[in-house]
Amino acid sequence: MIQELFDQYQITVSELASFGPYQSFWIRNKVYILVPVGKFQEEELVEMKKLSDYMTEQGDLSVASFVPTIHGYYVSEIANQNYCLLKTMRQMDRQIPNLSEGKELAAFHERSKLFPEEIIELNRIGEWKGLWEKRLDQLEKFWQGKVGTHPADPFERLFIESFPYYLGITENAIQYVVDTELDDDPKLTDAAAICQQRFTSQTWQKTKRIKIPVEWVYDHPTRDLAEWIRHTYMEEQDDAEKRILQFLTDYESVSPLSSFGWRMLFARLLCPLQYFEIVEGYYLTNKEEVRSMHYENLQQMVERSSEFESFLSGFYKMVHLPIQKLGIREIDWLQR
Repeated sequence: MIQELFDQYQITVSELASFGPYQSFWIRNKVYILVPVGKFQEEELVEMKKLSDYMTEQGDLSVASFVPTIHGYYVSEIANQNYCLLKTMRQMDRQIPNLSEGKELAAFHERSKLFPEEIIELNRIGEWKGLWEKRLDQLEKFWQGKVGTHPADPFERLFIESFPYYLGITENAIQYVVDTELDDDPKLTDAAAICQQRFTSQTWQKTKRIKIPVEWVYDHPTRDLAEWIRHTYMEEQDDAEKRILQFLTDYESVSPLSSFGWRMLFARLLCPLQYFEIVEGYYLTNKEEVRSMHYENLQQMVERSSEFESFLSGFYKMVHLPIQKLGIREIDWLQR
């Protein structure tokens, strides 16, 4: 791999080190990150590079930029895999200003909302309803095929038993998006922004607060808020609500949410995307240790479903949102 890096980029590398989930190396106090990109289409990578270039032009030194090969390409084949090489624009001994995660995320969103070109391949804004419906239909057909087989596998039994509940929850989330789009209008603050595929409290920690463009989509900013909140509530039980409230307070001190934004945030929290990922992940792998992990995750999610319902039922109250004044509807069955 080190030899191929030299052949492709004319960069002499002494050793590779881990950098979050990626391989990396250092040259003159700057970190270079080797990112596998085999799952992406060329058009997606082109948009990622455009967004990365724009953010660095705006002075965001935390964004990694794409490095061309000696032939001017941005994708190289190394060890029989396609990779992009990224590098940081800042020296690693120069610290990023010490903002809270909520403020840093809000500033990142605000800067990226001003991107002047149309985004097509990475665009997810306005598409939640369609994407969720498609995913739900596919999983329902798969579930129907499993019901008649009476499987002995513990994961499959739990999937068969739990799916009707998560089907109902997902339908509620889809309807909540539909009602939001009918009852409310997006404001300027609801413009599309660069978001992570799945943003958690560990996402930027793993990469020392460097933003990795191949982890991006272009979506409503509440995507990142909802995913951070969901992960924090489910994974970090100590003081989770206190941390969530502080995170949202910090975010809103830079970028206040509209009533439309609050509704979209709640709709995404309601949609059990983690359930889909667990089930799909289980059936897409042949590795027993990975399957075992997915089974444990599904057990935990099902066991804590009532607890998460309770969290959702009190969410608007927890964040002190005047829902009557804003005309925001609560979900009746959650309030029972």
